[in-house]
Amino acid sequence: MIVVMIIFGLLAAFFAYWILHEVIQSAIDNSAMARNIQEIRDHLVGKTVEQPQTAGGEEHENCPGCGHLVHKSDRACANCGLALRDSD
Repeated sequence: MIVVMIIFGLLAAFFAYWILHEVIQSAIDNSAMARNIQEIRDHLVGKTVEQPQTAGGEEHENCPGCGHLVHKSDRACANCGLALRDSD
């Protein structure tokens, strides 16, 4: 009888752990951090969509961090905040 209770207790603990793990994993997958990590991963793999150059393409360039079109004189990207130029 005690063996059956121990087995039942272990099974209950396993199912409780499994359910808790699935709930936590679901929350992590839907978090903002997961979206940001996915964006970084996509950027590193090269899945970002390049913004088309404008007619005056010499005055603009793509941000190396996010690919957003920025003016060459900008010190930081307006989209991601990456410092583009050293501050004097």
